[in-house]
Amino acid sequence: MKLFNLLSLWEPEFAAEKAKVHLARHNGREQPLDVFVQGGFDEWQCWQRARNFQREFVVSVIQDGSPTRWLFAGLFRSCGCQDYDAPTPHFLYDLVRVANAEEWVGRLYLTSRYKQRNSYPLGETLADDLEVAELLPERLSIGHFPGYKRVNLTKSQLDIVVRQNIESWRSALSSVKGVYLLTDAVTGKLYVGKADGEDGIWGRWMTYSTTSHGHNVALEQEFGVDADPQRQLDLRFSLLNRPGFRGGSNS
Repeated sequence: MKLFNLLSLWEPEFAAEKAKVHLARHNGREQPLDVFVQGGFDEWQCWQRARNFQREFVVSVIQDGSPTRWLFAGLFRSCGCQDYDAPTPHFLYDLVRVANAEEWVGRLYLTSRYKQRNSYPLGETLADDLEVAELLPERLSIGHFPGYKRVNLTKSQLDIVVRQNIESWRSALSSVKGVYLLTDAVTGKLYVGKADGEDGIWGRWMTYSTTSHGHNVALEQEFGVDADPQRQLDLRFSLLNRPGFRGGSNS
C-alpha cells in the first residue's frame, strides 16, 4: 500500500499534484526525529529558508535511521506564509494539520527508493513511492520503554531519557547487563561496547549522556568526537545481544 493512496482516502480533496513532500532530514544542527519526539516538529517545520511549501498540501515524513526508512509526521494544509529579514532571511509558513490523517502520525513507517538530495520534491515525484512498511500500535515517543530489541536512540533522545529519568527506561536498562552498539549515522562506523557494571546498561549510557564520549578514548578517536563534540549528535544507541550478559568490564 502506498502512502498517497491512504492520504486520498483520509482526505478526499488531497491529490499528488496539489502537494509538496517534506523529507525531513538532519540539517546539520537538529535531528528532526528528536524534534518530533520532543513535540516541536510543527514549529520547526514552519520555519523555512525558501518558499518550499507553495502548494495546498504538505506531506511530512521524517528520516529514521536509514536513507530508505521514513516516519509519517502528518498531512498539512499550507495556508500562506510571511517573509522575514531577521535574524536571517526566512519564511514562516502557516501549516495546519489535516485532522483525518492524525491517527497515523508517529505510527506509520514507510520505505522509499528516492535518494535525491532535494528535501522538498513535488507530490508527483513520490506518489508511486513511500510504501507502507510498519504500523506501530501507538505513537512513537520516548515515554515508554519499547523492549530490548527495539531500542534505537539518538544521542539527543538518550539525553532526554537520562535527564527526565524516565522510570520505564531506567528500570529496564539498570536491571540488565549486555553488549551495546553505537552507530555513527553519518559515516556508518560501528562501535561495540559492553556494560556489566552495578547499574548495567543504564549506568554506562548515563556516562555517555553526561559526557560527549563516555570517557572512552577509542571512541573519541574513531568517531572524531574529540575534535568536534557536535559529532556526538550523530550517534545512535542500540542493544546487540539478549540482555543478561555477564563477564568482562565496562568499555
